Amino acid sequence: MDIFNTKTKAQLQETIKQKDAISAHLGHVIRYNENLIKVREGMEVQNKELAAQTKRLGEVQELLVDDILALKTSAAQYVGNDYRDYGTAVKAVSEKYSGVSEWGCLQTGTIIDLRAAFILGDGVKIVHRTDTKEEAKNELQWAKDFFEFNALDAEMAQELAKEAEIEGKIALQLFWEPEKYKTYPGMVSVRFLSWLSKQYTVEVDPKDYMWYKRLKWHAGANWAAGDVPEEEFVFKKFGGRIYDVKDAQPKIMKCLTQIDRLDKALRDLREINHLFASPTPNFKCVDAQQATLLLQYIKDQNWRIGKAIVHVAEFSLVSPDASGVENLLREIETNTKMISGTTGIPIHYLGYLDLLKNRATGDNTRELVMAATTRERAIWIGALEEMLEKAMVMFNAQSGEGQKTTRLDPEKVGIEIPLISQDHWLNLEKVLIPAALGGIISKEYVAGKIPGVDTEEEAARKKEAEASELAIAKTEMERMRQESASKTTVVKGAE
Repeated sequence: MDIFNTKTKAQLQETIKQKDAISAHLGHVIRYNENLIKVREGMEVQNKELAAQTKRLGEVQELLVDDILALKTSAAQYVGNDYRDYGTAVKAVSEKYSGVSEWGCLQTGTIIDLRAAFILGDGVKIVHRTDTKEEAKNELQWAKDFFEFNALDAEMAQELAKEAEIEGKIALQLFWEPEKYKTYPGMVSVRFLSWLSKQYTVEVDPKDYMWYKRLKWHAGANWAAGDVPEEEFVFKKFGGRIYDVKDAQPKIMKCLTQIDRLDKALRDLREINHLFASPTPNFKCVDAQQATLLLQYIKDQNWRIGKAIVHVAEFSLVSPDASGVENLLREIETNTKMISGTTGIPIHYLGYLDLLKNRATGDNTRELVMAATTRERAIWIGALEEMLEKAMVMFNAQSGEGQKTTRLDPEKVGIEIPLISQDHWLNLEKVLIPAALGGIISKEYVAGKIPGVDTEEEAARKKEAEASELAIAKTEMERMRQESASKTTVVKGAE
């Protein structure tokens, strides 16, 4: 029994030891699992922190990218010229001149019309290049009729000058009109081709950029495609680089931005004046109760400015601060000066008479626009002479005059645009006329410098007048001789 108890007791103790060992092992396992859980939780926290940090870094990067893009956009928008493309600028000029643009219509229309008027001055004059006018009689008469047929001696010349100021170039197409005109079997017709509508292109010779060989355009909604050979068109540029046929900026294109700014400043000034013209009545009350009673009284009486009102509040008229008006006035003045300097239009022609110091300054500034349009005037003379030459060649070919002795010779005639200015008249008065009276130069030379005077016609009229006076003098002398002879016969008879 004791042995059995001893054995049982030993087994029990061994079991207890194993249990304790298992419990200790389970404790280690539990603690290990707890540590794993803590490590995992720590890693999750670290992952969350890393994710948050990554997110913050991404946001910072996005902000940096946005800042860089904003800087690039700001730098791109901060420019002094808003019209850097020819097509966009010409469209803007056309819309402003037509009065459909949001800004600059008044100024653009005035500048273009004035420049066109100053460029052509007193109109186009057809002159002979021969020794005498009689040698070019047929050519002069035909050129006169050609100009009359196409209204180039009237409003059409100004219209063409206006179109050239809008587009910076001019393209004229020549047609043969078979209908009889006056004594001619037909006549050459001239039509303006608009680049803005047809988007035409000019082909030049590969070896000579001044040789315009063809003029083409694609078909549009209201016109067919065109291909005009060299003999049937005239093309001239009034702006841009000489070697680039596509580069033809009009004069006004250089100051379109200033025109927009000027018009916007004028509108801003008008808005400020509108606000100042409507000041706000202000009643300063002691408390809310007094303000409520006064407001109710004003409503009941239907009070307006100009009516009497008795109250205990402090009354005043409040208007916006006018500190920005001076800046607007300076901006208007500066932009006007820049536009005047660019286009050559005197500043008082743009409506700012107060910027002139005196009348002498105003007279002198008129010479500015004459000088500023000298280049355009020379280009127009070349364009009209080329047009006249090609028209005569076409007339000779179409009318059958090319092989006859009556064929027209373009070399016998030319074009002049008389320049009439205050300096021109002063030069006549102070220099040329005294020189002619002193025998230094001929009177015929001085007469040729007077605009509108044909020296040969004037000489012919003078010769006719002198012949008529001589005939009258001879008649008078013959009458006096006869009267004298009659008196002598009577006296002898009386004797």
